[in-house]
This record gives sequence, structure tokens and C-alpha cells, in this order.
Amino acid sequence: MSKRLRDIIAELESTDASLCIVAKRPWQPDSEALLVRLTEDYRVPRDTLAQGYEYFLEVSVALDEVLNDLGSVLSIEQRMRAVLYYAEHDAYPEWLSNLRNPYRG
Repeated sequence: MSKRLRDIIAELESTDASLCIVAKRPWQPDSEALLVRLTEDYRVPRDTLAQGYEYFLEVSVALDEVLNDLGSVLSIEQRMRAVLYYAEHDAYPEWLSNLRNPYRG
């Protein structure tokens, strides 16, 4: 059953970290999204792709790499923006880097 991308990101801490987020483009907070288990060769299942979903980000990456120790201090909107930016650019948004390291010169 699909959810909105925003809802999946809001519930990451209670989500099985071995799952992967897939979503329909264009990726926005209200995009249709699912949590799926990747195949043995780490691919999105074909039936999921056939429904128009694309790999977005693994739950473990969203939690451990993107949100890390800031997940509990970020608003739902900030969490969404951070994870969405990372999924699109494979990099952190500058504002998130500044929150992590405010004394960077």
C-alpha cells in the first residue's frame, strides 16, 4: 500500500532499516512512495518498477547517513528537505552540514 513520501520519512525511526524507499517522480513530499525489500542483487523488484516507482533511498542510509544524530532535532519539514536533497544529489544540503558543524570556518 502506497503512502506519501513525507509520511515514510516522518516514520523512519520506527521503520525496518533493511527496507528501501521507492517513490514516483517527480520526488516531492506528496509523491507516492513504498517501502520494499531489495532483491538479492540489490535491485528494486521488477513489479515495483513496473508500477512506476524508482529507487529513492535505503532506510538505513536516510537514518544513519542523512539524519544521523540530528533526526530528533529537525522538524518534519527539515527532515523531508534533507532526505529529498540527499536522494537527488547524493550530498548533504549546506544548511544541514552547517547544523552538524556550526564552527566550520
